[in-house]
Amino acid sequence: MEMCSRFDPELERLFLKEKPALALVAVAEIRPAYASLVSKRIDSTLSHTIRILNQLESAGLIRTRFEGRVRHLELTEKGEKAAKALLDLRLSLAADPVDRPGLERIKDLAEAAGTDQLRLGPLRRDLARMRASSDPAVREEARALDQEIGRKLLSSDNPRR
Repeated sequence: MEMCSRFDPELERLFLKEKPALALVAVAEIRPAYASLVSKRIDSTLSHTIRILNQLESAGLIRTRFEGRVRHLELTEKGEKAAKALLDLRLSLAADPVDRPGLERIKDLAEAAGTDQLRLGPLRRDLARMRASSDPAVREEARALDQEIGRKLLSSDNPRR
């Protein structure tokens, strides 16, 4: 496949990393978008997120406007096209075969953990990622399993007498 001669190699390096792609999609999905909300959505530190947002702005994908100390983020036309392409890619990969076996593995681990908080906590973190899956069935199953683990944790905190 021949590369387009007008392709920006710096942009290519930027989007070959996970967080910049997630940040651009987050700006597209969050209304209104702020750096702190994007940071939470992409599970990154605020300082790293701000660095990424500055790169996206330098590349002409987002623009910012300040209202007092609040930095509002919005996509440029170029950014909208890029975000749409990333969202389309996400949809085309929607039937991620990793999610289903991952859920089965988490179910097995949760069952083996009983009410051990130290073993159940990390499982909830993994389920949080699966709840963001593009597959609605995986999202729902992850949500239900997370609620079940949450009930186990609550019952271990407050044993019935």
